[in-house]
Amino acid sequence: MDQNLPDIFDTIIIGGGASGITAAIYAVRKNLKVLMLTKNIGGQAALSGDVENYPGYSMISGEELARKFGAELLSFKGKGLWVKEGLEVTDISGAVPNFSVKISDGEEFHSKTVIIASGRIPRMLGISGEKELLGKGVSTCATNNSPFFKDKDVAVVGGGNCALDAAFSLIKVARTVTMINITDSLSGDAILMNNVTSSEKVKVLNNHEAVEILGDASVGGIKIIDKLTKKEQILPVSGVFIEIGWTPSAPFDKLTEKNEKGEIKVDQFGASSVPGIFACGDVNDQVGEQIVIAAGEGAKTALKVAEYISKLPN
Repeated sequence: MDQNLPDIFDTIIIGGGASGITAAIYAVRKNLKVLMLTKNIGGQAALSGDVENYPGYSMISGEELARKFGAELLSFKGKGLWVKEGLEVTDISGAVPNFSVKISDGEEFHSKTVIIASGRIPRMLGISGEKELLGKGVSTCATNNSPFFKDKDVAVVGGGNCALDAAFSLIKVARTVTMINITDSLSGDAILMNNVTSSEKVKVLNNHEAVEILGDASVGGIKIIDKLTKKEQILPVSGVFIEIGWTPSAPFDKLTEKNEKGEIKVDQFGASSVPGIFACGDVNDQVGEQIVIAAGEGAKTALKVAEYISKLPN
């Protein structure tokens, strides 16, 4: 272990998105010794398109907002904050006031409390060709990958806000965008829906299900079925964007109580069912998967952690 690291931290924050970054800043400002463990700094905010609902910015890209978050976070390094990036947490064990957090290389870190801010990961369809062609025309992030599909025909699988956001990014570059929606109508933000469906590039196929993604070295098409008529057809597309929602990302946490979606159950202060373990942002069961909400939860949770630690014996 790095000789400069404390033997035991006040809190370990797992995740470097909006909630984790804000929690870290608030915790350090409360004079806590904080270790952040994260795959990357910025989290899902960095993968968002244009952000129009974050206070202080009439319009800012998710990538730029995440970069600003990260710059502020790193300004606290050496002032009570340690950051280890590019790694994966594999296990949490122990109990307050000595939790052990293990990472993929086997190294362990100890802390009095843990804040889980690991966010969520995209759901997959589980159909043939999806896994084999991931990164070869199959994508779960239109924000990052839409430039590769300039003047090409693409399909977006999904009918909610995730799919609408992807379609909105794609209509700026793609030749055509076909939305494959398993339900009988799209659902989501009204303004975003109007911006997408009013585009001449967009075709919406409601009551249709994706059953297979076709191609060898790259995507060549997608097979779909009409749920009402049971008729199958193949759409010749170069890209398939899977946008059917998200699932909480906390496979390392086998201690806390979860709901039916796998989200960590917390109270209004982010406290989980396990004393000393807190959760903030998209990984918990609170309503509202928005950047500003995640940041607010991070701040509130960090303040509660500081109060909690101040009441521990010794």
